[in-house]
Amino acid sequence: MVREVVYYHQILSDSSKMLSKEPLLVDLAQLETMSQRIAGRPNPASLFAQWNGISLAHCHHSPCEFQEHQWTQHLIGIGSVGSPASVEHRLGGTFHQHSYHSHEIMVIPAQVSYQAIWQEPHEFSLLGLEPAFLEKIARESVKATQVELIPQLILIDPLIQQILLSLHADIIAGHPTGKLFGDSLAIALAAQLLQNHTVWKAQYPSAQTGLPPYLRDRALEFIESHLDQSFTLDQLADALGMSVFYFCRQFKQSMGITPHQYVTRRRIERAKELLWHSKLPITEIALQVGFATPSAFSRLFRQFTGTTPKAFRQQR
Repeated sequence: MVREVVYYHQILSDSSKMLSKEPLLVDLAQLETMSQRIAGRPNPASLFAQWNGISLAHCHHSPCEFQEHQWTQHLIGIGSVGSPASVEHRLGGTFHQHSYHSHEIMVIPAQVSYQAIWQEPHEFSLLGLEPAFLEKIARESVKATQVELIPQLILIDPLIQQILLSLHADIIAGHPTGKLFGDSLAIALAAQLLQNHTVWKAQYPSAQTGLPPYLRDRALEFIESHLDQSFTLDQLADALGMSVFYFCRQFKQSMGITPHQYVTRRRIERAKELLWHSKLPITEIALQVGFATPSAFSRLFRQFTGTTPKAFRQQR
């Protein structure tokens, strides 16, 4: 193993060798196949999910060498809680040796070469952000036509950390409110990257006014008529003829909460009405108010009301 590390260090330090062959292109959605190609062994993700513009995989790796490769997405990686994992790696032209802790983040822009040797077993989450999605948010928010994400081997950003942890928790919970939560986090992530981690830092104008009353009413009507369905933020914004970025900002300015929070509250309120005034089975009520599973409905209902749907109904 010592000889492997020394040999690999020589490879990383020799940029001429790095340029001698075309790097492999890696897609997060094909992680198991790609892992076979870049690390010499298959490594299926223990968790994987996709939302609009982003995807998240959670992986476990034994010590391994990643040959030079490039991601088709912007990649954001964060380690899980546990012992630090030592790595020697090169991102673009920067070589670094480090022991990663759970709060430290790595940002690998799309089509920037990366190679590494991990010297201990490691567990981590990888978020893939589609370049087209980031560019779309940049156009909608600040009319930027080009986006250059800064490569970073060690980044401390509590908001990005929380977004990744929240997406991971949403996968484990089975997406109880559909894809709306992940869509909201994708926009928040893109906004944070554009404002703080690009070559040209975005400056967002303050949201002085909310939605005009007629657009607010249309948004609320759309939500009410789709509570039993899994809809996306794009569908909601399109119904109003707005960009998703500005719709989310102005909705929050008008209502004091995000669209996802409002939809969740309305689903719980509708469920309470059905529990109180109908004899529908709780499993049917869960579906009628847009929850993926009865267990997800019960868990979120208790979180909001402090009691279970069954106990709430028995209070009639």
